[in-house]
Amino acid sequence: MPRSLINYSTREWLRLRPIIDRKNHARYQLREWIALAMNASPVPLPRIKCQKALITISFNDPQVIGWQTKLVARYVRDAIHVVIDNSTTASARDAIREICLAANIAFVQVPANPWVGHEKEGGKSHGYALNWAWQNIVLANRPLMVGFLDHDLFPVERTDPFRLLDRAIVAGLVRAAPGHRWYLWPGFAFYNMGRIGTDHLNFGRDWLDDLDTGGLNWHRLYRRVDQKDLCAARHERVAVTPDVPMTDALFERVDGWLHESRFTTDINMEPGRRQFLLGLKRHRVLEALKALPT
Repeated sequence: MPRSLINYSTREWLRLRPIIDRKNHARYQLREWIALAMNASPVPLPRIKCQKALITISFNDPQVIGWQTKLVARYVRDAIHVVIDNSTTASARDAIREICLAANIAFVQVPANPWVGHEKEGGKSHGYALNWAWQNIVLANRPLMVGFLDHDLFPVERTDPFRLLDRAIVAGLVRAAPGHRWYLWPGFAFYNMGRIGTDHLNFGRDWLDDLDTGGLNWHRLYRRVDQKDLCAARHERVAVTPDVPMTDALFERVDGWLHESRFTTDINMEPGRRQFLLGLKRHRVLEALKALPT
């Protein structure tokens, strides 16, 4: 939702900013709603019914899916892993499908994402994939608990992320927002399906109110969640190398998982510099994963 009307300045009112913001927000939501309605296709996955389901949204990177599927199988017990593919290229999609087939993991392709094609729309594209998965995978199969994962997030020790829900309704990596608001980063977000009290979640961006992907759930769910019913995951930011500022590139450690964190490297950075940093991060991730005990 756009900002509250009282939070606009006089200058913004004179420029009709509140009206423009609401028009843009309504247009975004309408386009998303139409796409979801036209592509509603519930997918039966009986293996996850009444179970703990981990859902990864994959995107154009078979290598990280290959790493993640192996590490989840090694380190995360009592959870069923599902890959929902949001790739924009057929070659990546086919490679990810083959990886999932070899690992006996369910693979489902997101149909007709209206926001694909531009990296700057990545947040909207990710939000649509999450919304489609919520409606057509989660609600269609009713797991006991569900967790959403980013595709470049790797468990590096034995862990049970669902333990965070032992006494909580929602859990994961909490992002703070202005006005004492918060939301769960949807790359590490967990929901107790028997306790959240609503099926009507919206993982879209609320960029007009300073909330990124997943932020629209502040209005749908999080504002009604008491702090005792929220379990925040441990989180720290880690430098890639001592000579690279964390404002340019970093890793995240999230509750026993390593996040490559590709999009913390600004997409508006000079292209050569950005590609160098992304390559350096990938190399360091591979080094860290090779060092894990077998």
